[in-house]
Amino acid sequence: MSHNAAEARALLFNRKLQEKLVEFSLPGLEELDGELSVLELKASELKQCEKLAEGPDGEADEILMMAAVVCKSLVMRATKERLFSDTDMGTINYATGEGSGVAAFGLVVLKPLSDLASQASGIGVDLLAETKKKLQAAQSNGSQNSSTESSGQPAQDLQKMNSSSA
Repeated sequence: MSHNAAEARALLFNRKLQEKLVEFSLPGLEELDGELSVLELKASELKQCEKLAEGPDGEADEILMMAAVVCKSLVMRATKERLFSDTDMGTINYATGEGSGVAAFGLVVLKPLSDLASQASGIGVDLLAETKKKLQAAQSNGSQNSSTESSGQPAQDLQKMNSSSA
């Protein structure tokens, strides 16, 4: 059946978020087997995760990013109730390396859940960080190269960026 633009638009706006079942056992939490899922995160939620994961240097911290993604996406399979609020994400004390909240979970729990949520959302944590770095590099190249435009340097820099991502 063909749809017109208004029908296609309505379908897109009413699309249910993708759910991925947590089909693996979390070490030490086997009693939760079969009870958890992760939901796809909206683009706005991924942006919030990035902001929540910002470290003291202004860059997204990988552990905090995983914790933010898990907080926003992990739900009870039967009810779709979120297990954690944004405030459960916790922090990392960079002087001691100690974490709190979800950020203190071991990587054997945090990483697989975060990876599953990233798959459901169509983007990986590493890809998000890489995209942000490339954007920052492109912005700084743009300001540095404004005086070298006649030499073709910006085009060469863009070509280098594109070839490094392939």
